[in-house]
Amino acid sequence: MAARTRVLQLAIVLVNLSLIALAFTSIWPFPHGDFKVHLPQAKDVTWSYENGLVHVSAPYSIDNGGFYDVDNLVISYSVTNNTRFQLAGDTFDLGKIPKGSIVPGALDFTFDLFGFYRNGTQWMVFNDDILNFDIHVSCYYTMKLVKFDASYSTGVTWDALIRSWAIERPSSLPTPGVPYPIIYWLNTSDLLNGLGTAHLNVSFSRDSELLGWGATDILLGGDRTGIVNVNILPGFDPTILGNYTFAYEINVMQYPLTGSWTPGGFP
Repeated sequence: MAARTRVLQLAIVLVNLSLIALAFTSIWPFPHGDFKVHLPQAKDVTWSYENGLVHVSAPYSIDNGGFYDVDNLVISYSVTNNTRFQLAGDTFDLGKIPKGSIVPGALDFTFDLFGFYRNGTQWMVFNDDILNFDIHVSCYYTMKLVKFDASYSTGVTWDALIRSWAIERPSSLPTPGVPYPIIYWLNTSDLLNGLGTAHLNVSFSRDSELLGWGATDILLGGDRTGIVNVNILPGFDPTILGNYTFAYEINVMQYPLTGSWTPGGFP
């Protein structure tokens, strides 16, 4: 009888030790880095632009270097700019991550930049910004006995789509029949490389009567400068007083940039 009791006690001790070991090995990998979530790095994020939509792909990886499979791995994320304006967000279930495996993936989303612009949210068209990624990860470990939750944040820089532009202000009236050269400058994001050209129109008028015009195309992507010649009508008489106006419009994709000078008569 005493022998049976000692055997039973020994069995209970062994079970308790195995449960302690199970709990220890299930908790150990997480605080000691054997389960890792590698967040998107700025240098690895890819961007593209088409028809007003910005497509972003931000790679990540899940590294389960622990002793057990990870179950029901769920990732949710939210992307905002520095004013906390919501750009994108989603939740998806990766299921089971076997022990000793690395699972790559990407936060893949688009946001309608032209839609924001059309609705009056124009900041990111003309200004640099930060895309803030708020990521939440949850999963079960050790045959679903332990639940793991963690939140991560990272930021990726955004370059303004249209950084700056300028049209040289005319300082005198044109000469009749002689093209009038005006220097322009346009700086746009490298995101627009290879997507065609911007179109610049310049007009010259007196009291709303058109007296000359000129146009040119400007390559998108990077810093561009050049000259547009405004062709002046041969019949233009600079001695006639009036409200003379130079006006310009640069169409960068769907985004018009306009300006004019009406000084009430050039010297």
